[in-house]
Amino acid sequence: MAVVTDFPDLSGDQIAEALSVAGRSDELRAEVFEALRREQAKANEPARFKNEVRWPIVLGLLSGTKEHAVHLANGLVFQVSADSRIERALLLSDDAHPDHVWEPQTTKLLVTLGRIAKNIIVGGAYIGDQALLIAKAIVDDGGNGLVHAFEPMSIPFEKLRRNIEANGLLNVLPHQLALWSSSHKRVRLDGPLALASSQLVDDAAVDAIETITIDDYVAEQRLPSIGLIMLDLEGGEEEALQGAAGVLGGPQPPDVVFEIHRSFVDWSAGLPQTSIVRRFLDLGYDVFAIRDFHDNRSMAGQPIELIPADSVYLEGPPHGFNVLATRRFSEIELSMDLRVVRDVSPKLLLEKDPRLHHPLNTSWLNPVH
Repeated sequence: MAVVTDFPDLSGDQIAEALSVAGRSDELRAEVFEALRREQAKANEPARFKNEVRWPIVLGLLSGTKEHAVHLANGLVFQVSADSRIERALLLSDDAHPDHVWEPQTTKLLVTLGRIAKNIIVGGAYIGDQALLIAKAIVDDGGNGLVHAFEPMSIPFEKLRRNIEANGLLNVLPHQLALWSSSHKRVRLDGPLALASSQLVDDAAVDAIETITIDDYVAEQRLPSIGLIMLDLEGGEEEALQGAAGVLGGPQPPDVVFEIHRSFVDWSAGLPQTSIVRRFLDLGYDVFAIRDFHDNRSMAGQPIELIPADSVYLEGPPHGFNVLATRRFSEIELSMDLRVVRDVSPKLLLEKDPRLHHPLNTSWLNPVH
């Protein structure tokens, strides 16, 4: 016998609309987000709960408001949406107040290197996921360093600008320009947010962004030196480095952190044989791959594992990772918790072979908060 109730079946559209309306309340949305985070921690299959329960509900709640404020442990606030994998990772963080936005070990390295630099250049700044943490560390230390942040895409540049203003960071200078090998050219960004690559186009092309070289920018701003360069340009890194020849070969060579990706760089003969790495080796730099999660995952209290360029495990489908190039490795090694490892992958992946893709530090599963 069928059970008759006074409650009509709800359609998918009605449920979606209900979530959208509920999500317009900042307080309710935050409470539901936090409840979902706690439930994930208790779930028998946390990864499945995150993807099949938590994320769809987060998307539904965001559909009516588009953005959500995430408060980091250091006091920074990021207004984020579901536009990219970087923002998704932050929205789905295992921590209520994470200590980073994206790539925990790279962030830790950049923040430490940036604390003592007078001028830092960040190319591909996106929403400020690295630039703002560097700037905040400088302010907290009472320093006067400046972060020069370049983001060519309009949507993330606007988010970058708003996040800078919301956090009152006066030491971040945002520029909607593309770093390149020559100035006053025009490039178009093709691809999804946080993954778009640059291509030179005709000067009259619609939606094209003007380029500038790092050397020209340093000269125009009359900067005495650059202490740190960070580049995440989806294949445009080598172009930007060509435009920084004067800075890299100058009397005060900066530390450089940049992404290298198999889709743009042929490393079949090994990293030292690639033109981008050879550029640094020829200048007397030491080059290391940074072992990291491309995610928001706590690595608090854990050493940064670096792989010398000549012993990086590179097998697998096309992938990318971050690289450190420095001419003062001994000094850096003394100033932070680093560990040099060999013959492993820079890609930290829980689902892959732990001998290659897990941190070699045995205490990493129990991070110190």
